[in-house]
Amino acid sequence: MSTMPSLARDTDSSDVRQGLPGRRISGGVRTDSGSCLADFNQTVVAVTPHSPISKTAAAHPTFWFSLPEVTGEKTVEFSLFNEAEELIYTTQIAASSEHAVSEFKLPTSAPSLSVNENYNWVFSFACNNGSQTAPVLGIEGWTQRVDISAELVSQIEAADAEQRIELYRSAGLWHEQLTELANLRRSQETLSDRFQSDWTALMQSTGLADYIANQLSESMVAADTVAFSPSSNH
Repeated sequence: MSTMPSLARDTDSSDVRQGLPGRRISGGVRTDSGSCLADFNQTVVAVTPHSPISKTAAAHPTFWFSLPEVTGEKTVEFSLFNEAEELIYTTQIAASSEHAVSEFKLPTSAPSLSVNENYNWVFSFACNNGSQTAPVLGIEGWTQRVDISAELVSQIEAADAEQRIELYRSAGLWHEQLTELANLRRSQETLSDRFQSDWTALMQSTGLADYIANQLSESMVAADTVAFSPSSNH
């Protein structure tokens, strides 16, 4: 792997963002030297709710991001921290070069999220222009795994995809609701108008609809993975 500027949050840095909320949209980057961005008006956006924290029932949830179009090489990185600000997982990601929304599913090789604990994720994007000071587009946010009742689990298992979306929405499970709807958009071409309308409404609910790409691209895949034991990460 080529030498690149570190994209993960430095937990010893004085400029580490404290508490909630995070930063859902990165700042713009305007540089004339070695940029891989095709359009400087596009940026990196977390597809997350207005609330400071997104909720999931999954031990390994799926995260969604809107990425800019890229004409050159780039490095994309995802890192996860626990409430004690200990790095518990980090990976570089193989991502599409399109201006599109794509998901990253936390792999089973990563630590499982514990119920009722908050986790700070950091998603970073940099052009590979050969410089150790390459501009980095970084965003971050918070996710909490919640416990759901056996009754709700049974309802979800018995429901079809559209019914599951409503169950997830009612339960406040953002990650599951978004993932289910995106999967419907990908698989149900004959109903694309219907699901496009639902998708648009969900994006508008984030308050960032003007910055989120409409197109969906293929899933992002972990290119390399490092999981940490919190007790040994100091």
